[in-house]
Amino acid sequence: MKFFKLPLFFFLVVALSACKKDEDSPSCTQSDWVGTYEGTTDCGGSTEDVTVTITASGADAIVIQYATTTLTTTYDPITPTNCTINESGTDSGITITVDATLDGDKLTLEETISGGGVDFTCNLTATRK
Repeated sequence: MKFFKLPLFFFLVVALSACKKDEDSPSCTQSDWVGTYEGTTDCGGSTEDVTVTITASGADAIVIQYATTTLTTTYDPITPTNCTINESGTDSGITITVDATLDGDKLTLEETISGGGVDFTCNLTATRK
């Protein structure tokens, strides 16, 4: 009987250690993204203060709107993958790519616009108010 106890104990230890939570990939839900953020944006070397407002849309998507003193941009509903966004779209030969990351209350967003003689990148960093 002692022979069976040791393998059973070993199996239970291995099984329980295999169930350890994976902490390498952060998890965010729609509600984690929603809020108002303030920070700065650098577009082609021109830096401005920015306010970002993120609202819920449907069950999982969000709408991102950011505003500076010279520009307001709104993105149609985007569904984040956990704490990241990687979306692009093309219309009339112009491609817009948005990469964003949410790390707690810190939002970083890179917007790239290219095509039609335009090649433009904006980097935004903001913190939830």
